Amino acid sequence: MSRRSVWLILLLAAVALRLPDIGNPLIDVDEQMYLLVGERMWAGALPYVDIWDRKPIGLFLIAAAANGVGEPWVTYHLLALAAAAATAGIIAGFARRHAGPAGALAAGLLYLVWIALLGGRGGQSPVFYNLLIAGAAWLVAETIAGRRRGGVAAMLLVGLALQIKPTVVFEGVYFALALLAVRWRREPWPASLRAALLYGGAALLPTVVAATVYVAAGHGEAWWFANVESILLRRPTPGDAIALRMLGVIVVLLVPAGLAIAGLVRRKQGFLIGWVAAAVIGWLLVPPYFNHYALPLLLPFAVAAAAVLDRPAMRWLAALAGAALLLLSGYPHLGETRAARDAVAGLAARIEALRRRAPGCLFVVEAPPVLYSASRSCLPTRYPFPFHLVEASEAGAIGTDPTAEVARILATRPPVIAVGDIARNRRRPTVILVRRALAARYRRVTSNTGVDLFELAN
Repeated sequence: MSRRSVWLILLLAAVALRLPDIGNPLIDVDEQMYLLVGERMWAGALPYVDIWDRKPIGLFLIAAAANGVGEPWVTYHLLALAAAAATAGIIAGFARRHAGPAGALAAGLLYLVWIALLGGRGGQSPVFYNLLIAGAAWLVAETIAGRRRGGVAAMLLVGLALQIKPTVVFEGVYFALALLAVRWRREPWPASLRAALLYGGAALLPTVVAATVYVAAGHGEAWWFANVESILLRRPTPGDAIALRMLGVIVVLLVPAGLAIAGLVRRKQGFLIGWVAAAVIGWLLVPPYFNHYALPLLLPFAVAAAAVLDRPAMRWLAALAGAALLLLSGYPHLGETRAARDAVAGLAARIEALRRRAPGCLFVVEAPPVLYSASRSCLPTRYPFPFHLVEASEAGAIGTDPTAEVARILATRPPVIAVGDIARNRRRPTVILVRRALAARYRRVTSNTGVDLFELAN
């Protein structure tokens, strides 16, 4: 099987798996925030200053690019499709080092299927940064084997990935150590030291560039708080079902993890063993274990699994398990995208009509932030991601008192408030404030997809 055929099959598989979800504005709440930030960047808003989130700037630049061409949701999901297909292609190429063509192709398909099962149907951040980490891992393996000198390029890819999600630091450190271990054996220590500095510099370069831009603009403190301090200030949510969520992820991962372990036993690849270990450690150290947090694990799992996917019986096992889990997950999600688009359009039209009656900005509370974009509303706060002002884990981590911020917003008498209902947050101070204001001054006008719209009555 030619390389071109493998890439074509993987592209077609990516299209088949992801096409039903392209343009779905409700597929994931995180994506809604990314695209909202990207949209407001075109209007001159500066992330961390005018509109706040703690994600690195690279993710917002991707979202801004999607807002610059065509319909943002469609463009964003097409970019995610391209990233997923390209990642699968690199996995297949990497796997050819220790597997035949059939096993390598199956490894790429394994990745595409299981990211759809773990929250990667749309454009969650790992869908994009996995592409960079896959390229970095391949370059590291090639450099270790002496086939090319790609260490600096690999670490630069890691650095770019860090500007999409900082958790790639675990794999990045492992890649650097793997490169240095080889150089240490082959070269005198001064050369190894220079290499270490070069690798570190390449990995840090994109972050240094981002920080420098903010410092030059006079917003270095805002950049530091959002990208560093706020991450460390987050706390676990009391009563959060972390263990149950983690168990669910482990169940979904049983097949790829089992195949990866079998592949590592069959072909004792030292670099792959270390990569799997680094990815697992990184996952374990970053609760609360939402399903998409496990997406980076699928990269080394798929590459390692290729060694046993050469066997037809193992390919059938993976295919049957993947098909069963896809069907259980609701694939192909017929009508879901259309229903979501209609729901958002209906709510947005009602919001626009209500805002024409009274000036002011929509206020979204525990509801989809896509409503800000869809209704073309101004933002009542620099913290438009609804859960930053509600969740207990965020109370001391966003740089302001959420209760005071919500009280300030309510004092402006927003003409429309879009409200959801999450049971665990009903006793949160900000939610209580909102409910009191709704009871005193607002009336409910419509409800759709778990969102109630209230208009100012007096």
